Amino acid sequence: MGAVYTHRLDSEATTILFGWTEGVPEIIYFGSRLSDDLDLEMFARSRSRPRGHATLDEHAPISMQPEISRGFMGHPGLIAHRRGSVQAGWAGQFLFSRMSEIDGGVEFRCYDQHRGLVLEITCRLCSHSGVAVFKNKLMNDGESDIVVDWMSAPIIPVPQLYSEYLHFHGRWCAEFHIDRRAVPMGLVKSENRRGRTSHEAFPGTVMLTPTTDEESGRCLGVHMGWSGNHRMVLERMTTGECQLQMGVLHFSREGIVPKGGTILSPEIYVAQSDHGLNDMSQKFHAYVRENVLRFPDPNKPRPVTVNTWEALYFDHDLDRLKALADAAQEVGAERYVLDDGWFKGRNDDTTSLGDWYPDEKKYPNGLHPIVDYVVDKKGMEFGLWVEPEMVNPDSDLYRAHPDWILRVDPYPSMTGRNQFVLDLTNTEVTDYLYERLSSLLSEYRISYFKWDMNRDLVLPGDRSGNAAVHRQTSELYRLIDRLRAAFPHVEIESCASGGGRIDYEILKRTHRFWTSDSNDAVERTRIQTGFSYFLPPEVMGSHIGPAWCHTSGRGFHPHFRALVASYGHMGLELDLTKIDPDDMAIFKNAVERYKQDRGLWHGGAFHRIDTVDADLLGAAVVSADQRSARVVMMQIDRPRAVVPPAIAIPGLDPELNYAVTLQTPDHVALHASRKFDNPLLDGKLVLSGSVLSAAGVQLPVLYAQTGVALAVEAV
Repeated sequence: MGAVYTHRLDSEATTILFGWTEGVPEIIYFGSRLSDDLDLEMFARSRSRPRGHATLDEHAPISMQPEISRGFMGHPGLIAHRRGSVQAGWAGQFLFSRMSEIDGGVEFRCYDQHRGLVLEITCRLCSHSGVAVFKNKLMNDGESDIVVDWMSAPIIPVPQLYSEYLHFHGRWCAEFHIDRRAVPMGLVKSENRRGRTSHEAFPGTVMLTPTTDEESGRCLGVHMGWSGNHRMVLERMTTGECQLQMGVLHFSREGIVPKGGTILSPEIYVAQSDHGLNDMSQKFHAYVRENVLRFPDPNKPRPVTVNTWEALYFDHDLDRLKALADAAQEVGAERYVLDDGWFKGRNDDTTSLGDWYPDEKKYPNGLHPIVDYVVDKKGMEFGLWVEPEMVNPDSDLYRAHPDWILRVDPYPSMTGRNQFVLDLTNTEVTDYLYERLSSLLSEYRISYFKWDMNRDLVLPGDRSGNAAVHRQTSELYRLIDRLRAAFPHVEIESCASGGGRIDYEILKRTHRFWTSDSNDAVERTRIQTGFSYFLPPEVMGSHIGPAWCHTSGRGFHPHFRALVASYGHMGLELDLTKIDPDDMAIFKNAVERYKQDRGLWHGGAFHRIDTVDADLLGAAVVSADQRSARVVMMQIDRPRAVVPPAIAIPGLDPELNYAVTLQTPDHVALHASRKFDNPLLDGKLVLSGSVLSAAGVQLPVLYAQTGVALAVEAV
């Protein structure tokens, strides 16, 4: 074995070790922090693998860019060739060139002089959260174009002990479903070709052992920040080694890199834990809060939002809108969002997208009367729904500019939700959109955009017919960046038919996700659980919907709808002018409790609570000083047993005593219990943190689609 070179990065609780000889460095360790006096060269040599019979004489490592030319038999990290050259460049070897320490991390530079390619690999390790951020940059130093069919972000080697993984999938109104699967021999590929992050294939996974659960065991979470097409490759080879790749899925010709040009991978975010899935999620949440989220006012609480959509749909009438604002103020709302239906000719979803001017019939004096009423009379912020990337065929914009859409002639363009997709790679389009949106923001006191995107991309070609998904995504980022620079006070919600565009890269530009178009409280419970693995609750839009959910046809008690919406970024989306006083009292109580607790939910350590009953799901949060906690338990279907299990409350200080009180009304908790003689009900339950985390709290009997909220305070 030749000379071994090493480098280490450390955070408060994490160490990453890199090792290499002459080629691309590999990650030889990613885990809990190792001792400072570790002999790095000895450790690297101790990673040397045995060679079995009937194998190559030299072992091909899973470097951060594994190469077929070095005998790597798995999926390569780079698949490319050079056009118009005798030297095809489809196979080659990068040689290590140099290492540079950068702010918070390290940069490796490798060069292949025969192919004329330069590879830069960067890794930054957040000192507080322990989340590592990796990125690749490939430069064409040759004389002709390079065609990149596939380039992964730096490859993450997966230790053999991680024999299972979490697969995140879903569909519209059923996002963030999770399958726990065994890692098979061979290759598992997950792809998204829909032109946005997608409901179907969230770009993230978690590797774990068979014994890993929420509070114990080892796990490794990986997420890619990219809002377009993507691919994930998980491969276990016959050597037992396993690799994880993530990158942009290119359509034809999207990966052409001209002479002197570069191509970048998206950033991937990696968090490791020896203490279960909740600890991993807390690391991701801490990283997002510290490095991704950019609120205009970081100290401002997340305001209670009332959205007009499921109250009014397209039926905009100033008197009805004012009445809804009156009810919104009464319930305790702090932000009022005017949803679809406000602009020129928009009476249903077949017309007017692109014509971003207030409808003169509905709003003869523009939006000023409703904006002024909401802001001045009711003391709430005003928000507005827009869908800038889309255009209806029945619109003034399309009639004037039919060439502004993504298409591939001579094939017919396909509509989705009666709309086409505008070509953001055309600067005329983005200039028009910027002018319209900035005019609205300049004329009206709008502090919030609900930015929607309601269809997948089909035949996404630019003016020349070339595939444009990659550039479409990048230009979307530029458009939002341009607006945010000009109007830094405005917050933006990322909505794409609900949860179709949720990832860290769009979150750098936005402030909230519309987690799903479904306000079905049972479905929301599952969706919000999956969402929490990578994202903190303050960006999780969670609304109280109508008694009957229009996307599922199910109805729910107001207490349960309020409970499910209480631990994210709370809102209400129903006609508050038509509910009875009892329901209004329930919602007012829920809003008041949210306001009291949101600082804790939006800044504390979040825990998912699993129970022996798969239909009893929970969420908890613990303050940084471990003196306060909140717990929400939701029985989404008929219980598996008459008596529910005791609920362990994680994260408390074992040495402190805590008072546990029931926050939700007693009659809801007692409705299914013939008798429940428990100090929980009279506010006299006091136990130590060690007992609460080990033995837990006994819940009352819960009917299906009911639940309870608990407050836990040190005494």
